[in-house]
Amino acid sequence: MYLVNLMEQKVSKLADSYFKEKNIPANTNMRMDIIAYTLNRVQPQYVTSARGVLHSYDKGDTEENIEILTTIEKACEVIRRRKENTPLESIPLIEENGYYLTYPSIMGNICSAKNSERVESALVYMYYKNKLIEGYGANFPNPAVVSKNVPGKFMFCFMPKKIDSNESINIDLDIVIEAENYKQYKSVLNFEISPSFYNANDMPLFSIEEVDDILLIEN
Repeated sequence: MYLVNLMEQKVSKLADSYFKEKNIPANTNMRMDIIAYTLNRVQPQYVTSARGVLHSYDKGDTEENIEILTTIEKACEVIRRRKENTPLESIPLIEENGYYLTYPSIMGNICSAKNSERVESALVYMYYKNKLIEGYGANFPNPAVVSKNVPGKFMFCFMPKKIDSNESINIDLDIVIEAENYKQYKSVLNFEISPSFYNANDMPLFSIEEVDDILLIEN
């Protein structure tokens, strides 16, 4: 037995037809945003067997399709407006087709080893082969800044790196943390990464890795 939401395929097909009919140049990321927006606003239809899937093909619900297309039209407006109002420097896009090493998005907490309280101010550096990794736009600098607004929290997103191979590799990232009244912290994070293929103007997709709480020792 398996579980399938028939709406996923139906919305995808109707969205692609709508893009073609209206001559909307939707790249991969915009297409997925529009489909996700629509699926979150229509009633799901689940089946648990191949018979259920086949039976759905015999049901041509015109009224339902009209409702979905109306939602897709609204999704196009919302997603397009959202992208227009977002500063370009905050969402860098892939420049050319090819395989890219996409580092995971790394997040974690920094606490005091003495009392486990969150450290309110710190700089978190991330290196690969002794070089700072380029952050993903202005919103994700390297070093990451820990402030009183969100004490103890840090998060990284990095620019994907174009490579010639599609083979998985193991990488070691060096993390260094500096905070006033605490000793410098150094450690190594290891990840196995499979390169991803992107087309030009795609927005990269990041996996999320949450590291264990980091405890800083006072001077």
